[in-house]
Amino acid sequence: MTNEECMKVALEEAEQSVREGQAPFAVVVTDPEGNIAWKDHDRVKEFMDPTAHGEINAIRYLCKKLNTLSLKGYTFYTTSEPCPTCMTGMIKAQVSKNVYGAKTESTASLPLSATMIASYSKKYPIQVIGDVLADECLAQRNRLLGL
Repeated sequence: MTNEECMKVALEEAEQSVREGQAPFAVVVTDPEGNIAWKDHDRVKEFMDPTAHGEINAIRYLCKKLNTLSLKGYTFYTTSEPCPTCMTGMIKAQVSKNVYGAKTESTASLPLSATMIASYSKKYPIQVIGDVLADECLAQRNRLLGL
């Protein structure tokens, strides 16, 4: 699947998140062969856990399912630029790549870019690619948040 095709699946997952009363943030994870291994979304209200973002949920699920602490070779497609917690989680889980849609740095609670955070990761480098279907991701986020 292309980056754009995976991001379209993530956009669908973000719609599901809002239908469930959550924030419009989602992730699609592909394995080293490019197959969708998992998709998830924000579940902060559902779990009453401020860290239950889609990326963290996916890391927890996949590491447990695969009985590993390393998701090397996996790619996380996120509708929005990952927050520092999620970016750090992906680095600690040794995720190889993050492809995100719309930037969030200027509106984030802790405005640090994913690229900047990734640049500090020497032990577990992660490639960050931004602005994939950025207009669609931003429009959806604004629409679903009522902005």
